[in-house]
Amino acid sequence: MSITDTIGIIGEMLSWIGAIIGIPFLIAALIIAAIDGPRTPTNVTIVEDLDQQQIAIWSAKERTYTRPLTPRDDLRDHDSTTVTGYVPERRPDRLRLHKRSHPERLCQTLAITMLCTAAVGFLASLLPMVW
Repeated sequence: MSITDTIGIIGEMLSWIGAIIGIPFLIAALIIAAIDGPRTPTNVTIVEDLDQQQIAIWSAKERTYTRPLTPRDDLRDHDSTTVTGYVPERRPDRLRLHKRSHPERLCQTLAITMLCTAAVGFLASLLPMVW
């Protein structure tokens, strides 16, 4: 067995593993995005209450909503008093400071990584045919 055959076998294994893992994560990311629905960008004002806790105030569908910010919200600029937030059209009372949710970003990142691994593995599996 030559080195090109070995590279071809390893490439084929990587392409199968990448596709088997990447496709379910891609489907999961698409399902999460479909469940959450489209998000509308909105202006969010950050204020501090008497206990020095930051509170977000935003308006959507002619109503004003408030909620305290948590460490999970991860403000990019801590000194800013206004940021852009994203509210789902179905539930405007649920504000997120990121366009996509954490599970959606995680599934999408894993899907892209594994599908790229599958593509590189597939190209490597073609090496014995052309070499």
